[in-house]
Amino acid sequence: MKKAFTMVELIFVIVVLGILAMVALPRLAGSKKDAEITRAKAEIAAIRSAIQTYRGANLLRQKPGSGYPEDLKTTTIEEITNGTKLGSNWNVSEDGKTLTLRIGSDTTTFKYNKDKGSLTCQNTDATTTTDTLCGKIEK
Repeated sequence: MKKAFTMVELIFVIVVLGILAMVALPRLAGSKKDAEITRAKAEIAAIRSAIQTYRGANLLRQKPGSGYPEDLKTTTIEEITNGTKLGSNWNVSEDGKTLTLRIGSDTTTFKYNKDKGSLTCQNTDATTTTDTLCGKIEK
């Protein structure tokens, strides 16, 4: 006699796989956003570190002024970070003073202050909780 699965066993396996997929898919959807936030954190940290390194190098060369980069245009970011490219979810303003990040339906803006060499996150609303995209990146 030939051994094989019965139709009931096959249907049972398909139902179990369907239930597992229904449980797993919503959790996986959230992990993409978490991964994008983690990447944004790394990119911001790399830019901030590069700004300070750039200033240090300029101070050693005794260049006049604050020593910070004039702007953070895409070419400037690549230059000071030795080739780091921002992800496609970033938009850099023409003057290089504002970087906008969009993850899903959330958007936040980073303002660059060349006098202080600071790159600060600006909430789009009045709250400063960790629920905002800005809060998630800065924590």
